[in-house]
Amino acid sequence: MKFLSNITLKASAGFGFCLLASIISSNEKVYANTCETLFGENPSSINNPCYITPTTYKIRVYEMGLCTSDPLAGTYINDDDDVVTDNSISESSCTATFQSSTGSLVNLGGSSTQTLTGNNFRPPTGTYPHAYIKIKNTFGLKGSYQINNETFYTSSDGSPVQSEGSHSEFDEDLMDFSNGKTCSSSPELAGAEVFTTGVTGTMKAVLAQVSGGNLGTYAADSSCGSSTHLYGSFEPTTPVVISDQTQGLEVNFSITGRGMTVFPDGRGGMSGFGGGPFSPSFATF
Repeated sequence: MKFLSNITLKASAGFGFCLLASIISSNEKVYANTCETLFGENPSSINNPCYITPTTYKIRVYEMGLCTSDPLAGTYINDDDDVVTDNSISESSCTATFQSSTGSLVNLGGSSTQTLTGNNFRPPTGTYPHAYIKIKNTFGLKGSYQINNETFYTSSDGSPVQSEGSHSEFDEDLMDFSNGKTCSSSPELAGAEVFTTGVTGTMKAVLAQVSGGNLGTYAADSSCGSSTHLYGSFEPTTPVVISDQTQGLEVNFSITGRGMTVFPDGRGGMSGFGGGPFSPSFATF
């Protein structure tokens, strides 16, 4: 990884500031690196990893906030389209808008109303070109994909099965952006993706360890296999502006055409399912 309908995740107001989070409908068309764009609907074969929309996408959120500069400035996509990272996180310009020491588990797929449980904080008045999120590096995933008129479903370990009765949610502990839950010979500890359709902007993330609890100090991992958390930053196309009159911030998360990765098997079929990125958008009120 270079990196459903009207779900509302609502956090109770704190300090007079309200944070709302909702999901953008899966009817929204997204094109970058989707399986449909690369191979069409129900392709006869696939030969590259691609994104689909999962039916289940669970994450545990510990903290979200806004920044005046990029906390992952040393992570970027170079001219060769490779992700480069200096394995550093700088939060000196960031302010938290939501925190939960135990984490709020939310499902970005489905259709039920959920509660984002934790504490909300009003950010200082200003313009914020960047946002950040701190989550557990374990994703709860479920989905399916069709190749050559055969439907493949996620099983309990993320491998594809053709029996709908075995269709299961699976947990993926992300350890390597290029290889998912296991470390490859050349692991990627950072991911980045530029979205030009749907929710637009640049999403970046680094695998991390934490000292001092889930709200403690996040340090980007420099070796594969020991990550416990994920630190993500997002640069929306339009900065978030907080004025003296701002009463709240609405955050929309999109997993449409990007929340799950389908991996090819080298023979035209697929070898398995994995996690994919999500992207947030923001609106003040």
